Amino acid sequence: MSLVLEWLRTRQGEDPMKYLDDVFRYAMARLGHREEAEDVAIEVVQALPTPCHRRDLRVYMLGMARRKVADRMRRTRPVVTIREHEAAERFDVRADEAAMVACTMQRLSAEHREALALKYVAGLSSAEMGQVLGKRAEAVNSLLQRARDAFSREWSLLTSEEGDHERS
Repeated sequence: MSLVLEWLRTRQGEDPMKYLDDVFRYAMARLGHREEAEDVAIEVVQALPTPCHRRDLRVYMLGMARRKVADRMRRTRPVVTIREHEAAERFDVRADEAAMVACTMQRLSAEHREALALKYVAGLSSAEMGQVLGKRAEAVNSLLQRARDAFSREWSLLTSEEGDHERS
């Protein structure tokens, strides 16, 4: 029996479903496809042991999601195709910015993408990230700073390229 079913039956311990959204948002940030992220989130919940005596169930579940995302990424390399009619469409400012953030994230190393997703999508503290990544909090802080710097550099390059193309 899964931990979720056991919790629903007995209402003892921590409800794993309250972290499902966090796991989904993390997987979505890493994979970029809603269906894949939903699959990962459900797989994490289904894979929880019964009984699960974890001190921090949220961090444990995000760690499981991290491994499941890595497995999916190893199996398939995502390919993004842009059709000509899609490229010609005009989007609102928020959609444009979201697309630019996604493009900037894709230019980063996998380690930097993961650190930024854990921090800003999943909302983990440095200590919690350290548990997920198997690093000390100080090392996580250093990694985050390098990831922020890399994001800033890539964002500047992307936005200056956009500006250069618009001026031409």
